[in-house]
Amino acid sequence: MRLATVIIICFQLLSASVAFGQKEGYLEVLGTVLQEGKGLEGADIKVLKGSENTDNVLTASGGKFIINLDLGHTYTIIFSKNGSITKSVVIDTKVPEEYKEQLFSYKFKMDLFKAPEGATPPPEADKPVAKLAFSDTYEDFDYDVEFSKSRKAELETVKVKMAQEVALQETRKKAAADKARQDSLTVVREKQIADQKAQLAAQKEKEAEIAKEKAKQAEIGAAMVAAANAKKDSIAAAEKIAKALETARLAREKAVQDSIANVMAKQRQDSIATAKEKERLELLARQKASQDSVNTARENARLAEIARQAREKATADSLATVKEKERQEQLAQAAIAEKKKQEELAAAEKLKQEELAAAKEKARLDALAAEKLKQEELAAAKEKARLDAIAAEKAKQDEIARLAKEKAAADALALQKEKARQDSIATANENARLAAIAADKAKKEEDARIAKEKAAAEALAAQKEKARQDSIATANENARLAAVAADKAKKEEEARIAKEKAAADAALAAQQAKARQDSIATANENARLAALAADKAKKDEEARLAKEKAAADALVAQQLKARQDSIATAKEKARLDEIARVEKEKADQAEKIKQEQAQLQLAAKEAAEAKKRDAEAAEKKRLADIQAQKDALAKAQQAEQKKNPNDLSSYKFDFDKEFIPEGIKEETIKEQNRTILRSIVKSKEVQATYLKVIYSYGGVFYFKNAISITENAYNQDLNNFKKLLKP
Repeated sequence: MRLATVIIICFQLLSASVAFGQKEGYLEVLGTVLQEGKGLEGADIKVLKGSENTDNVLTASGGKFIINLDLGHTYTIIFSKNGSITKSVVIDTKVPEEYKEQLFSYKFKMDLFKAPEGATPPPEADKPVAKLAFSDTYEDFDYDVEFSKSRKAELETVKVKMAQEVALQETRKKAAADKARQDSLTVVREKQIADQKAQLAAQKEKEAEIAKEKAKQAEIGAAMVAAANAKKDSIAAAEKIAKALETARLAREKAVQDSIANVMAKQRQDSIATAKEKERLELLARQKASQDSVNTARENARLAEIARQAREKATADSLATVKEKERQEQLAQAAIAEKKKQEELAAAEKLKQEELAAAKEKARLDALAAEKLKQEELAAAKEKARLDAIAAEKAKQDEIARLAKEKAAADALALQKEKARQDSIATANENARLAAIAADKAKKEEDARIAKEKAAAEALAAQKEKARQDSIATANENARLAAVAADKAKKEEEARIAKEKAAADAALAAQQAKARQDSIATANENARLAALAADKAKKDEEARLAKEKAAADALVAQQLKARQDSIATAKEKARLDEIARVEKEKADQAEKIKQEQAQLQLAAKEAAEAKKRDAEAAEKKRLADIQAQKDALAKAQQAEQKKNPNDLSSYKFDFDKEFIPEGIKEETIKEQNRTILRSIVKSKEVQATYLKVIYSYGGVFYFKNAISITENAYNQDLNNFKKLLKP
């Protein structure tokens, strides 16, 4: 297109032809917006005509853009992007009059480098980075080399400064992220330590409860042993009382016999007549003494039975109290264990649900982020920038909410554990209080039983003493009565005495046998009760040992669980350490990749600059070669004009002399050093000959009726005619 003016230079001809259907010319600006060597999609391009905003464009995929600028104005093109330094280019589209209908095209690249967040761009960044205008030398648009060179040096300084601040901000962000991650890991570790401490405290509380239970069982065992000993002592006391009663009975019988013997001796001495009466009285005395002995034995047996029943009731009550206490304690412990189990299950379930909810929320956010990213790729860059800002804010809020939620969950779990611990302590205190109350009650009942048995023993001793005194008094009275009535009743009662003596002897023998049987039965019953008490004590001891074994097994299981939990904690710590190590390796790898990319970008930049320098040198060489070719062509054509000045005119078709139908006729004429493409156009309005001359050295020229025109005018004319006419 630049070569189109060579003919103007060579022939000094005027472009006076009128192009059919010609439109106003414009400048087509094509370019790419880059950032760190990559096409920047979604960059905002604002077009100002003077101070008026005439257009707004967003860069497409790869950072590409196209802008059409009318000729004859001054434009300011502003390139911007969130997080980047804004740059601008000034383009003056004023062209000479003969180029106002021509189409121009210019390509360039704009590099937007990153700016730190919240930073104010320096004043030197506000000035345009380049100025474009029409160049008479190139007959095309070109940039101001000196201005661009000075601005490049200033922008390099700004770029280095901004890059340092961006790197500093990224380092701070990374440090903050690392700190947040470390804080999160610290919170997790502290939570694990707190859990371990809570577990140790719970284990110690459990051990204390087990120790209390053992002490309680020991107290119960001691109480049972004391009760058994008391029962044995009571049985021994009853046996002792029975033995004392038997001894007293024998003593009374002996006293009666002695008294009767004395009376009988006296009676024999006094009179044989009184012997029968004495014997009768003696028999009556023996009968009465025997009856008194039987009554006394029966009363003693009744009192012993009452004492035995009282002891058995006290023992049964004590055992029932102990059993009820044990049952209540077992129920309380089972309730505590069940409550603790339910609380642990609820806490685990809640933690599981929170983890599932967090995973679902993360998956949802990831899906939303992916969908959002997809939409951002499809949406316009300005909308994408807005959505990026919204997404960043939302992610920040979500992260804050997640951390708050995790903190709230951790606080709730800690409160729950503390509540469980307080409940366990309160339950243990309550159990201890109930145990103390039960022990105090058992002690009071035992004291009451001992006092009651002591009172019964004292009453029995008093009764025994009274019976002894009554027996002595009765014996004395009987002796006196026997002495008084002996003489009177001796004869009357001899036969009856003999008969009654036999009956009395039989009854006495029966009563003595029955008393012996009752004593044996009582001894057997006491032995049976003692055996039952021993068997119960044995079973209770076995139950206590089984309970202690179960408690020991539970303690072993708890210790095993604590060890397993410790192992699990260690594994979790190892897993977290591994995650931290992998993240550090990823960060190191990312940093390495970033450094390699920076090196590659630097190498690419240096290569691009070298390529640009080579291109500039090649362009200069090409322009010099073109100028040399122009000069050579001018000389050759000047020489050719001298030889044959009407050479091109001879190719003009003479419509007056030759007939040609309406339409376009195209011909190719080949000569030694050039090829001529001739297009003959004939219509009702126009008759013209168009020539395209292609020289062997590469030069191309265009003519209409032997007058030079531009390539654009040549193409536009023929295209318009081809639409109207058929060739």
